[in-house]
Amino acid sequence: MKNALLIGTFIAVLTGVLISTQATFSSRGGSIIGPIRTGIVTNLGSGLFALIFIAITIIWRTLEWRSMPQATVGMLLFSGGLGILIVIGVSFAMQYTGVTAGTAAVLLGQLLVSTIVDATGLSGQAPIPITWQRVLGLLVMALAIYLLVPRD
Repeated sequence: MKNALLIGTFIAVLTGVLISTQATFSSRGGSIIGPIRTGIVTNLGSGLFALIFIAITIIWRTLEWRSMPQATVGMLLFSGGLGILIVIGVSFAMQYTGVTAGTAAVLLGQLLVSTIVDATGLSGQAPIPITWQRVLGLLVMALAIYLLVPRD
């Protein structure tokens, strides 16, 4: 269990690195071609990567595509559509806040929703109650954003 926790934490940090890297590219792209076109082109790239992964799983027969429940497929397609809005929002916001403050603000948004998901058990895991420590963590994150936002 301890190894799984360490591996999960490492993968989460690595994913955070990837998210911030994507946010940097999106911010730059948004300043050059605008946030909407940036969102569309970025997600076109995501679609191309997805097609490559689908081809690999079909070739190696590592995933059975026909056995996926339709409700799950619909939920995941909607989730992918949200990706376009996310990239548009990131490319717009970070042009004004900078990547550091913008990433922190995105993280706070994720933490707020995640706290509700954890507390209600919507993720399918056992609910994790909202404690004063968790609320304090969110407030500290909000203070960090306040301190990180440029004052020019």
